[in-house]
Amino acid sequence: MKRFLTIFAQCENVHLVKDVGMIPYTLSKEFDYISTIASFKNGEYPYLFSEVKGVNQVFIPKVFSYRCLNILLFLLLNYRKYDILQLYHYSLESVIYGAFFKLLSVFRSNAKTYLKLDVDDSIFNIRTTGFKLNLLKMFTSRFDLITAESKNICKFLNEVELFNRPVVYLPNGFYNHGMRKDVTFAEKDNLIITVGRIGSLQKSNEVLLAAFKEFAKMNTEWNLSLIGPIEKSFEQYIKVYFEENPYLLSRIDITGSIDDREVLESKYDKAKIFVLTSKWEGFPLVFLEAIKSGCTILSTDFSSAIDITDDGKYGGLFKIDDSEKLSELMIKYTSDTEFLKNNCSSIQDYAYKHFYWDVICEKLDYLLTND
Repeated sequence: MKRFLTIFAQCENVHLVKDVGMIPYTLSKEFDYISTIASFKNGEYPYLFSEVKGVNQVFIPKVFSYRCLNILLFLLLNYRKYDILQLYHYSLESVIYGAFFKLLSVFRSNAKTYLKLDVDDSIFNIRTTGFKLNLLKMFTSRFDLITAESKNICKFLNEVELFNRPVVYLPNGFYNHGMRKDVTFAEKDNLIITVGRIGSLQKSNEVLLAAFKEFAKMNTEWNLSLIGPIEKSFEQYIKVYFEENPYLLSRIDITGSIDDREVLESKYDKAKIFVLTSKWEGFPLVFLEAIKSGCTILSTDFSSAIDITDDGKYGGLFKIDDSEKLSELMIKYTSDTEFLKNNCSSIQDYAYKHFYWDVICEKLDYLLTND
């Protein structure tokens, strides 16, 4: 059995379940790994006993005032217990941890390091020359595996040779515990939804509300639901919006946070269209929740949105802050019931074929065990 360690220094409950925990969980459940997550104790982790049951959690002792030194000490005392070290993000810290693990394991041929970049499109602006970058290249080239979550980012990183080694495309995924649940179009309402931190700068929800206002002038049959915790700074915007557009009060539902996963999933199941107006994203997990429920995607055209729609095959893309284009897309897709019906089925097939953790981790296992 292969012993897999994920170090995530600021792991919180939501990260553990929705992101960090799923790779080690799937590897242990389906591919005969013993998986462990190492983090500092930032709270309780109840989902260890439900969502990712079987993944070990160890807490890194805080001996020093510097986080990096505590993690290095943890690796020094425990490196023999693990065969594969997984790290997140392209940072000096991650490079140091990976290099240290390789140095400690120099006489262990089965010891490998895996860097999951988890980056967004800002990586396109990274400097590709300079002494510091050359030094980082020297160390990152020694990672056994480096992956990124979108095809465009992988293409770019391989063209500029940022790491002096290939970057492999490996997206994020979802898991249904081996049970595929098909959502039928008949179950759905004329509903458009978005899910996230409502009113945050990143999510740019004012673009969605502006687009829906124009769309609603020509369509009286569709409603909108904004799901997620509401930023305090956005409450005044909402108040003014409804004062200026009182006729939309009955058509727009702002739910606030929905913590019950079954209730949230039912919202996706009822929606025909999922919209994301973010200014930037890495690989948002809400995309996966949406497509496995058969939602057509309308999104700003960042890299992972291109992948999740198969370059526009399963939805529409628009430029950042372009509410006019989004309104046009709403009109286009809500007017094409036949497309929405067919897409409800085909996008679920696409989800399970390309973004299911079993499929993704099968590739990951191959990459980690075949030199």
